[in-house]
Amino acid sequence: MKKLLFTIVSTFIGIFTVQAQWYIGSSVKAFVNKESQTFSIAPDVGYTFSNAPFSVACALEYGGAFSKDDGYTHSLTVSPYFRYDICDISERFSLFADLFFDIDALELGFFDIGLNPGISFDLTEHWSAEFGIGLLKYVWERIPDDKPSQSVVFGVEAAALSFGIDYSF
Repeated sequence: MKKLLFTIVSTFIGIFTVQAQWYIGSSVKAFVNKESQTFSIAPDVGYTFSNAPFSVACALEYGGAFSKDDGYTHSLTVSPYFRYDICDISERFSLFADLFFDIDALELGFFDIGLNPGISFDLTEHWSAEFGIGLLKYVWERIPDDKPSQSVVFGVEAAALSFGIDYSF
């Protein structure tokens, strides 16, 4: 028990003594096709490591959908993600890729895992804007009174286009 407690305390001390930056932000997504229109808003909090090209974060996403068949539906999703900064295009622009994992927080009816590339633009020292597009997604969904379904989606339809603003402190 002492070894476990020591390991946990050492890990937290290591994480918080490494040069890093916390950030908070929010993103909005929208996707429109012939059958439905979806949107979401997702506030998030993350931790960017200064000496490494990656971040870890978690978002809480509220989404809504309008469809001809079902009318309006909504969802609440917990979305932890890992961000890898691929490269800097210039002093203010950079490319990134997010590996995300979404879990339905209302009914535990689905989860998905996917890869979203994007571009980040540093507006000031603390503020940045992000643009992302879905590329690849694996979806598992359980519909009441039906068998679970699985699908792999590749392309722009994998996730909605997203726009976000972050504040680093």
